[in-house]
Amino acid sequence: MAQYHTEQKKLLLDFLSTNSGRSYTIEEIISELDGNIGKSTIYRLMTRLVEEKKVHKSAGDGRTFLYRITADEHCKHHLHLQCKDCGRVLHLDEATSDALLDSVRCARDFLVSEEDTVLMGKCAQCKGVSK
Repeated sequence: MAQYHTEQKKLLLDFLSTNSGRSYTIEEIISELDGNIGKSTIYRLMTRLVEEKKVHKSAGDGRTFLYRITADEHCKHHLHLQCKDCGRVLHLDEATSDALLDSVRCARDFLVSEEDTVLMGKCAQCKGVSK
């Protein structure tokens, strides 16, 4: 299958890298890029980037998906928290992640894939709580 090494791919990766602390729907990406990349091209590129593990895809509300750049190898070793309202992504520290994963493993004899797991909820700002 053809590799996509285009200006559109670079533009998309640059946008996601610049906004690495947040997840976006395809519609939000289209809006943020002001129509510089067509909708079908973004869908095609996102499919490829997810396959290449350069972009992480997670479930949003209903039938939508959320996309964010894969930060680095370190992100494979802890869980992430994602705000359903603003899309912000928070990195859970490894000790807390390990404790939670061990608890699940012990309670249900189930091994959770850290790099594929995102816990959805509301961040402090969206809950109206300041830290």
